[in-house]
Order: sequence, then structure tokens, then C-alpha cells
Amino acid sequence: MSLALKFFRLKNQFTSFFAPTWTAKKSMNIFLTPRRHQPKVWEIKAEELGERININKNISAIKWNTEQPNPKNKIVLLAHGWESRGTQMYGFVPNLLEQGYHVVAVDMPAHGHSDGDKSDPVKFADTIMLAEKKFGKFDVLIGHSMGAGAIGMAICFGLLCHKLVLISGPASIENVLNNFAKLIGLNRKATDLFLHYIGQHVGISPNDMDKKLLNMKSDIPTLVIHDENDLEVPFNETNYTLSIFTNSELLATNGLGHRKILKSDIVLAKVNSFLHDTLITNCA
Repeated sequence: MSLALKFFRLKNQFTSFFAPTWTAKKSMNIFLTPRRHQPKVWEIKAEELGERININKNISAIKWNTEQPNPKNKIVLLAHGWESRGTQMYGFVPNLLEQGYHVVAVDMPAHGHSDGDKSDPVKFADTIMLAEKKFGKFDVLIGHSMGAGAIGMAICFGLLCHKLVLISGPASIENVLNNFAKLIGLNRKATDLFLHYIGQHVGISPNDMDKKLLNMKSDIPTLVIHDENDLEVPFNETNYTLSIFTNSELLATNGLGHRKILKSDIVLAKVNSFLHDTLITNCA
């Protein structure tokens, strides 16, 4: 833990006791404001290989088109995680293009090329639904971290597809928020207020959203990938995910953490073989 985070935690522990409402509202603002990072050199190269598309005036996406015959116009959506962007999912693209898929990676609100300074898990899910309206039904959805969690929410909202790949994703929004509150030093009262204000902001309480997800039973063929040493989204989140997506298999990795997992040869090969198998159609 950095020295700056230690001081920040101490400050929140103090203000949580004397001003829990103020602390909760300030923490909500921090949580909903993602930081933007400069793209890496390899991302710039990936950008140059794709075509930038505006889904609407606020949301941007990038599309890579296969040169292989694609009579059914097979298409994959890549959903990135918090404080990330679509090009950071590029590691999957070459294999997908080789298999004959067109590939779309959306930049979530307040991320990448998309506008805004605030975002949240429901906005992630709504953006996935918006992308479906723009590009048509996706054959496959691949999500990382919050992107994986948002795919689960989008499925709950009625999104249809043939296969899912969920990588390092949370299945419980309430767990995400509680872990964040614990990390920044909120006490129980400030944490409860923090969850309450987040629920007000997004239009549904974290607990109610979790109930909807956990009560949903999807038989879409799903590959769940998670590293046992993930420090950002605990590995035990897979228990929730596997209970929701009943036709699923788990690839548990070790030593890749939360981000290196996206470039792992083992992961890329597993995703490639999972998608190469005959598709099981569960959608109209």
C-alpha cells in the first residue's frame, strides 16, 4: 500500500466518524470518476489497424474487419474494464479475425474516445445494449473486469448471444462497492451511505441488482477465466459467476493477476479453442 493511500485511508477513517454523509458522497464521486490513461504504443498501432465508429454523439467504438469469408457476418463485442479502453482488448483480435469474425470494441462512457467524466456499471451495461442496436446481435461477447460484469447485467436486461467469455469479472456489484469502501477506509455507517447514494445515482440499489443477477440462470455457453492471485477482483467472485451461467467452464490461472491475463498465451489459446468449437445456439 502506497504512502498516499495510507494517508487517504486515515483521513476517511476520521471523516467517516464525524461526517459520514459528506464522506459517503465524496467517495461516490471518486468511485464514479474514472481516470484516463495515455494509450501505449501497441494500442496506437492497434488503433491504426481498425476503423473508428461513433455509436452516437457520446460513445465511440473501433471495429476490425476480417479478410476471411464471413457469409453470416459473425461479429464479436469486446467490453473493457474500469479505467481501460477498447484497444486494451486487442490481444484477442488477431485470432478472432483469423476465425472469420468482425470485431467491435466499444469505449465505455468516460473512457477512451467516448465523452463524459462519470461512469458506472449500469452505464457499461447500457452501452453494450446500445452497441447491439448499432451493429446487430453479437455472436460472442468477451468482457474483462467491469466489462465482464456489465455483460452479465446486459444478459439480465435481455441481450442475446451465442457464447460468452468473462475474464476477471465481478458477479456482485455490492461486493465491488464494499471492497472499494474498505480499501479507502470507510467505516460501516459511511459504507452503507455510500452504497445508498450509488443506488440512487444509477437507479437501482446494489443489493437489488445482485438479486436480479443471482436469480438469473443463463445456459449460454460461457468460458469463465480468473486468476487465483487477482488483487482487484477476488477469485471467489467466480463462485457467483458459475452459479449464474450454468453452462460454463472455468479456466483458473495463477500468477497473471488482473491485467496480464489479457495477453497470456494460455488464455488466448483457450479462448480461441472455445470459440472454434461448434456453436451451441441458444438464441433466436
